[in-house]
Amino acid sequence: DLKSIRNYPFSNAAHVLGYMGEVSKKAIQNSDGEYSPGDYIGITGIEASYEKELRGKKGVKFDIRDNLGRSLESYKNGSFDLLAEAGYKLISTIDIDLQAYGEELMKNKRGAVVAIEPSTGEILSLISSPSYNPDELSVKSDRGKAFARLLNDSINKPLLNRAVTSKYPPGSIFKPVLGLVALQEGVSYPTRTIYCPGVYVYKTKYNTFRYGCHHHPTPYNISIAIEHSCNSYFFQLGRDVIEKYEFENPGRGLDTLVNYLHDFGLGHKLGIDLKNESSGFVPNSKFYDNLYKNQIAKWRSTYIMSLGIGQGELETTTVQMANLAAILANKGYYYTPHLIEKFEPDYPIPDKFTKKHKVRIDSVFFDPVLNGMERAVMSGTAEIAYTPGIRICGKTGTSENYTYRNGKRIKQENHSVFMAFAPRENPKIAIAVFVENGGYGADVAAPIASLMIEKYLTGEIPFYREWLEKKMLKLDLIEKDKKQVQ
Repeated sequence: DLKSIRNYPFSNAAHVLGYMGEVSKKAIQNSDGEYSPGDYIGITGIEASYEKELRGKKGVKFDIRDNLGRSLESYKNGSFDLLAEAGYKLISTIDIDLQAYGEELMKNKRGAVVAIEPSTGEILSLISSPSYNPDELSVKSDRGKAFARLLNDSINKPLLNRAVTSKYPPGSIFKPVLGLVALQEGVSYPTRTIYCPGVYVYKTKYNTFRYGCHHHPTPYNISIAIEHSCNSYFFQLGRDVIEKYEFENPGRGLDTLVNYLHDFGLGHKLGIDLKNESSGFVPNSKFYDNLYKNQIAKWRSTYIMSLGIGQGELETTTVQMANLAAILANKGYYYTPHLIEKFEPDYPIPDKFTKKHKVRIDSVFFDPVLNGMERAVMSGTAEIAYTPGIRICGKTGTSENYTYRNGKRIKQENHSVFMAFAPRENPKIAIAVFVENGGYGADVAAPIASLMIEKYLTGEIPFYREWLEKKMLKLDLIEKDKKQVQ
C-alpha cells in the first residue's frame, strides 16, 4: 500500500515539529477503527498536538479479485468506494528566519529561547538546545539509529524540550513581578528608597544574618532598583508582601503573593499546544508548613528571603518567562502562547488561544517598573543589550546552580537568564533566554536576546554589533563544561 510520509524542508524547529512513530496497540484499540497496525501517529510536537487535524481520512476501494488475488474489476463500478481525504494544512506561528538565527546563536549551549508576539500570544520562536535535524526522525529506514543516538545522549538530552518541560529558578527576572505585586498590595510605592550598602542585614535577638548584593548607586525608587537589580530592595519588598497581615503568621501574605503569581501564569501549565508542558513550581504556605513541620518555631518571611529575588523553591519554564515579558509588554494581560496560526482550508483554531487573561495589577503601576527595565538596558545590568534605535525593556537574571556530589552541596557555574520586550511602545516581540551554566544574565542570555530582537525588528545586525554576534556564535559552553568536569 502507498502511504504519505512527512518531509521536513528545514533543518530547524525540531522540538516544535516533533516526530511520528508507529501506532501502538493501545492506540489502535482506542481509535474506533481509525488506526491499523503499521500506521504512523504523531508522538511529539505539533505532529502529536494536531494529529487529528493533520491525519485526514483513509480511502477505501472495493474490487473483485480472482483466486490468485488479482484485481479483475471494481465492485459495483466503485459505488461503495470512499475517496481518501487529505488532512488540514497547518500554518504555524514560527518565524523560520528568527528560529534559524536563534538556533545558530544557541549552538553548543544548553538552554532554551522562547519569543512571543505580545498582542496575540503567537510564538515566533521556540528553541531547545542542543537540538537535532527533524528529518533524522522522519519515517524512513535508518531513523532507528538516529533515535537511539539521540536518546542515549544523556548529557545533552537533545530530545528533551527544555523550553516547555525543564524547570529553572528564574533569578532576578522575577523582581519586576514582585515589584508590581508590592505596589498593588500597597506595601510599597514607586518613589520608595531602601538603603543598600552592598548587603542586606537582618538581625534577631541572637544572630545577625547577611544576604549579599553588589555595589551600585542607592536605589532611590523602584525604577533604579530594577535598573541595577538591587537584591536588598527586593528582599525587603518580599518581606513586606509576606508580612503584610502578620509577622508571626506569614502564610496569608505568602498565599496572597501566590495568587498573583498564578495570574502571571506561574505555578500552572499555560496551555501551550505542545505535550509534556511543565507547571513549574510556586511554593505556598502549605508547602512551607510541611517543610518546617519538625521545628519548634513557625517559619517566618526571613526563612524564604530568596523568593524575593527569584531563587529558592520557585521554578519556571522558559515559555513562562517569555510570557511574563509579554504581560509586561501588554501592561497586564496575555494570550495563551501557541504555535498554530491557522488551518487551511478554513478550520477554527482552539478558542483558548484567543481568550485574554488579565492580571490584577492596576495599569498605573506598570510605568515605574517598565522605566526600570528600560533603564537596565540603557545604563544598568543589561547594558550589553542596548541596541541603538530600539527601545528595549529588559531584566537580567542570574540563577544560582548547585549540585550534590558524594553528599556535599557544590556550587556550579550560574545559569544566565534574560527576559525583554521591544519596542517599548507598541511591542512586537517578547523574549526569554535561559542558558545553562552561562554565568551572569548579561554574559550570554542578554546578548542573544538583543541580537534576536534586532534581527527580528530590523532584519540585520549592524557592523558595530557584529563583534557581539560573532562572540555568541563562537561561544561553546558544552566544550567548556566538558573541560571543567575533567
